[in-house]
Amino acid sequence: MPEIPEVGVRSIQLPEVRTWLAEPPSVPSAPPVTLELGTPIIDMPAFDPLDFEPEVQAPRVIPPKSKEPEPPAAPIIRLPKVKPSKPVEQEVEEPVNPIVQKVIEAVPTLPQAVNVSLSSAIAVTTALATPFLLKLIKPTIKKIATKIQKALGKAPKAKAPYQRRQEQRVLRK
Repeated sequence: MPEIPEVGVRSIQLPEVRTWLAEPPSVPSAPPVTLELGTPIIDMPAFDPLDFEPEVQAPRVIPPKSKEPEPPAAPIIRLPKVKPSKPVEQEVEEPVNPIVQKVIEAVPTLPQAVNVSLSSAIAVTTALATPFLLKLIKPTIKKIATKIQKALGKAPKAKAPYQRRQEQRVLRK
């Protein structure tokens, strides 16, 4: 077996650092420009603001006031005078009780009452029967949809385990 040579570490040499030759960080002798209040930080000598005063003013033209035309005079129409005729006196029967008459007019007729009662009965019946009809119709629609998918060649959607259990429970009954 060959002998393993000794591994040695070379001597470590650190260069001499001369700290007295390095310059210290410079500290500004004057305060920063931001302390000089009243002078801009950015000097822009070429900045000229826009002059909003026109060099040549156009003379103002005042349109002459025109007189409004007078409307044409309407022709005077004279109507023939009609002699008033004497009113014929007739006996007028006064209603016995106006409140009773208003109540009678407010009562709906028989066809109106039947129409409203039938429509409300149909609405209540459908509201009560909706959950039952959904439980009855939904499974048949699902079965028809799967049969159509099989006929078209599409793979039916995989059923969840709880759906398969429910189908088996229904078949047991």
